[in-house]
Amino acid sequence: MNVVLRQDIAALSPETPILCFLHLPRTGGTTINRMLKYVFDHRAVFHGDLLAEYGGEGGLAAALAKGERMDHGAALITGHYGVAHPLVLHMRRPVAFAAVMRHPIERIVSLYDYIRGTPDHPEHAALRTLTLHQALDALPEFAVHCRDAQLRTLFNATDQAGIIAALRRCPYLLARMEALDVFADRLLALFGRRLGGHLPRSNERPVLAGVAPAVSQPDYAAALARLAADNRAELAFYARLPPIFSSFPKPALAEPRAA
Repeated sequence: MNVVLRQDIAALSPETPILCFLHLPRTGGTTINRMLKYVFDHRAVFHGDLLAEYGGEGGLAAALAKGERMDHGAALITGHYGVAHPLVLHMRRPVAFAAVMRHPIERIVSLYDYIRGTPDHPEHAALRTLTLHQALDALPEFAVHCRDAQLRTLFNATDQAGIIAALRRCPYLLARMEALDVFADRLLALFGRRLGGHLPRSNERPVLAGVAPAVSQPDYAAALARLAADNRAELAFYARLPPIFSSFPKPALAEPRAA
């Protein structure tokens, strides 16, 4: 990977918007996170690191509620969290969001296969013995990822009015997964950087470790039908989403202050 003009970002004031990269599972987020770490170093705050530092979501939420700041000197906060997370709700700086989306059913199938092929994943043991169709009923902690989860993470809403309201509140940069390189370049451009060359992919394919993928399961068709019904809103949104979409970009984010 070659990122043009790699250097420290200029000093950030309390009025400078902070970018929240919302890492939706199985959408190329690991690739983007590695790029962000390379470019921004300590100015990229990782949600996972905060959980380790504060002892989990409860400790992090308590610290934020007490007024502790997680954004000092940060250009962005990235990780598996959403717009309704305490990191966002307690943010004192203006907020902008960025994320990559994937076809809803394709993403869920990929997530199921990935978990079953990843022994150290928290849900691996439970999913290993369940077909995808069975898991939708038997494992609530997995099923929550299978019902308009991308919309809920990005907008805290699944209805059109709620989504439009979210888009009007804050700027968004969204992309389809197939436009990952274009998205990465647009993301860096917000900070005066450009992607030079191809973005190396990370974490693309699960190692199934001897378990049958969802597509080979006898009730796979029933699972797809169930997922189509449970993700109607997200499927409709995704069908209208262009490869790259931006809403109401703010000059303070699009044109960072000079050093």
